[in-house]
Amino acid sequence: MAITAKIFSLATIFFSIVAGLLLFYWMNPSSKEEKKKQLEEVTDFFINFVIFMWIGKVLLNLSTFVKDPLAILAYPVDSTSFYVAIIGSILRLLYKQKRNNLPVLSLLIPIILTAAFMFEFIQFVQDQNFYSLTNLIFYGILVTIFYYSKEKLSTLTLYAILLLSWLIGTLFMFFTQPYVSIFGYLLSLPFILLFLLFITIVLISINLKR
Repeated sequence: MAITAKIFSLATIFFSIVAGLLLFYWMNPSSKEEKKKQLEEVTDFFINFVIFMWIGKVLLNLSTFVKDPLAILAYPVDSTSFYVAIIGSILRLLYKQKRNNLPVLSLLIPIILTAAFMFEFIQFVQDQNFYSLTNLIFYGILVTIFYYSKEKLSTLTLYAILLLSWLIGTLFMFFTQPYVSIFGYLLSLPFILLFLLFITIVLISINLKR
């Protein structure tokens, strides 16, 4: 039963990301060649995200991995591995963006927000969970803010608004609900605050380079 639930959760995440990619492709005014290049970069990001999750999984169970590498397959990818993947992927993303001058971060934001919305929608339809409904409304608001404001605001201003909105909404849910999660992975308060600090530093550094 637990394995089936995990497989369903992974399938839901995959479907949600595909939905995010399709909406991004549809809403993107770029040429077909440019869209193809952007999708290749985004796909590369998600592949490496999975790799970083496995790296986190191995590091968290290093003694078991040394004794029996195949046994690590039995361990689930927990929230800590998810955190490792987020930090590792963002650092790699910044390195690639600096080297290739391709704004992959701006491509990922609408895809991830849409994917999170679709994930919570599927979870709510399946389980009729009140907390999934709260997350569904929350990410729906963020997606609306992005697509409504992306042509009206500068990129940095839009990122700042989304970041502040995400922080306010996430903290509100953290202190009013038993848990807060994204794609089924629980978010701890230290991670939320460290993630906020990390992204703020990234946005400031991008602004200073302009």
